[in-house]
Amino acid sequence: MLGSLAARRAINAAIRSRGNLAAASQVSSVVSTNVTSSNTFSTQAATNENTVFMPPNLIIDDRTSASPFAGLEPLNDTSEQEAAIDDGSETEVEYDDDEDDNEGTYFSLQNQAEPIYVTPLPERLHVPIIHFATVEESGSIHLDSHVFGQDPIRTDILHRCVVYQRNKARGKRNGGAKTKTISEVSGSGKKVRNQKGGGIARAGHKRPAHWRGGAKAHGPKGQIQNYETKLNKKVKKMGLRMALSQKLKEGNLILVNDFNLGTYKTKEIANAFQNLAGIGGKEGSSAFILDHVEDNFDEGDEEAMVTSLDGCDINLKVGCSNIFRTKVANYRAANVYDMLKYEKLVLSLSALEQLEARYTDA
Repeated sequence: MLGSLAARRAINAAIRSRGNLAAASQVSSVVSTNVTSSNTFSTQAATNENTVFMPPNLIIDDRTSASPFAGLEPLNDTSEQEAAIDDGSETEVEYDDDEDDNEGTYFSLQNQAEPIYVTPLPERLHVPIIHFATVEESGSIHLDSHVFGQDPIRTDILHRCVVYQRNKARGKRNGGAKTKTISEVSGSGKKVRNQKGGGIARAGHKRPAHWRGGAKAHGPKGQIQNYETKLNKKVKKMGLRMALSQKLKEGNLILVNDFNLGTYKTKEIANAFQNLAGIGGKEGSSAFILDHVEDNFDEGDEEAMVTSLDGCDINLKVGCSNIFRTKVANYRAANVYDMLKYEKLVLSLSALEQLEARYTDA
């Protein structure tokens, strides 16, 4: 149990600032305490490095992935918690009775997941090609370093692109809305009644804003409100390259040969994405899927079969319309906002070829 507010704040600050379990364990090993009586407590160093302590004033759900205690097994048994603290020398200090008596929670570090390190360049550019139907590796490809190898990632460029897209979505509003002022409302300027002697408020003409049928005070004047902001083309392309490089750096870039399953059934396509990277469903990952399919046939050919819809595989487009948290688009619709919004980025080989051709010489 923590003995003072300063000790609690030390662990809280370590977790907040460093964001890792090693820092929290290092601080908690110094300030871990053991109650010896109702009015005294002892401070001693914890020799067991396989545990980490969460103080009672630190309320974090350990089930969330962002928690520093995610994936750790709590030691709820009192004997297990006492075993986590070694019987060393004790220093008695006065204990505040008004302080919370909750002893906090110990977590075991034995099941701690190994940290995932970023693959350095240029090895990062060597990406496997997954067969969409069998979810097996069918080959590999070396990506363009100019498109997928940007390092460091310019977060300021990504922010400018997101702000530009959100403002463009707001667009132009209030076009044509206009109200009449006091000089435009139809009505005479004649005085409606005598100034005095009527026992009622004085009045001039019959067009004031607080009268029925009068003018509108401070209404719209017909001016179009334009929320769009300007962003240079080179900055837009730079933002796309930064977003693609970030997805590859995170390990969330998935490359498949194509999306042709021969069926438009949502169940089969959903199972394929679930087996590919756990995509779809309420518990699965979200995905931004880019494809490129074009129909090359003559207009007079009656036996030709349509295989594309909006530049994507027609079965993929139809089947994914009912899959939770997925978006299917042609490579031309690639944008920074959707790449950052969705966790996974799934590309077909045809979409990858078009993206590299479009942004290599930009």
